[in-house]
Amino acid sequence: MPEARRARVWGLVAERARARRAAVSAADACEVAAVVSGADGAWLTAMSDPGRRVLMHATGARAMELEELQFTVGEGPCADAFTSGVPVLVPDLEAVGVRGRWPGLTVADGHAGASALFAFPLAQGAIRVGVLGLYRATAGPLGPEELADVLVCADTALLLLLGARSAAPGLDGLPDGDGWRGHRAPVYQATGMVSVQRGVGLEEALALLRAYAFAHDLPLGEVAARVVGRRLRLDLGNAEEPAG
Repeated sequence: MPEARRARVWGLVAERARARRAAVSAADACEVAAVVSGADGAWLTAMSDPGRRVLMHATGARAMELEELQFTVGEGPCADAFTSGVPVLVPDLEAVGVRGRWPGLTVADGHAGASALFAFPLAQGAIRVGVLGLYRATAGPLGPEELADVLVCADTALLLLLGARSAAPGLDGLPDGDGWRGHRAPVYQATGMVSVQRGVGLEEALALLRAYAFAHDLPLGEVAARVVGRRLRLDLGNAEEPAG
């Protein structure tokens, strides 16, 4: 990448951190990515695999909802970008090819108000630590300059994440930078409970949680909270139990 572009983007990231009167963080790179791309919102997700991910930062409620939607259905551009290690650019979610590629995403909640999604892996060689996601309310591709700027933002976010000093519990070495929250711990706890209740592996247990969430139009975190709070057992015909 041209050094002039890198310097300009890093300057924008540093300026945002100064405005917050805080140290530069990956969240600043996420915010700048939304600005330089002309996107309506962005989010930054730390991942150790597509099923183990934690939202570190989102520019707004809609961005957070889109990340949550992909986590709930277990598919989408973010999972593909992380797995493949290359950006996944979807300028039009209504395209016939997208419907076949991510059926859960395209039928759920009208794409949560997005018409275009773009996912950039935070990767360096074999190291992959997460994804930077963008959305637009209207369909359309990223322009060449916008794309180049976002790639610098993704690289910046990666460096900032790798430079974080502490590790996040339960995610095998993922960094705990500014904005990290363990709000998905109940999902992993519920996965373990369902695994024991149904006598299945963790992967299948997570799939059961996702299926219930999708079928009942609920966030995965809400379903997990009900399981952890013993208000829901997936080995009892998905019957809700009274609290207590």
